Amino acid sequence: MRMLKKSTGRESWTPERIRHLRGKRTQEQFATLIRVPKNTVWRWEAGYSRPDAERARRLAALAKREKFLRDWRLAGSAVLLGDIEEGSKILAKQFKLRMPRSRNA
Repeated sequence: MRMLKKSTGRESWTPERIRHLRGKRTQEQFATLIRVPKNTVWRWEAGYSRPDAERARRLAALAKREKFLRDWRLAGSAVLLGDIEEGSKILAKQFKLRMPRSRNA
């Protein structure tokens, strides 16, 4: 587990994280959501500026509402599973069903 220093939150809003939080929304939609001009979102994502403390709080509040997790992202057609043992069995079964059989086997 990584220890984080206490900060205003500004340092953690990298261009990549902001783009990831914006997701499929346009920059204009995202800007409206967090109450900033569209050009501000563009500057953040391009790395020309960083969110100030108030905007960082707004981004953090949106991230919390949307259950945005910093180091995790669901990709592809993954299925969220509750129990790890049961999940392992389901994944193993799905993996076997999707694996093409080789001619030599």
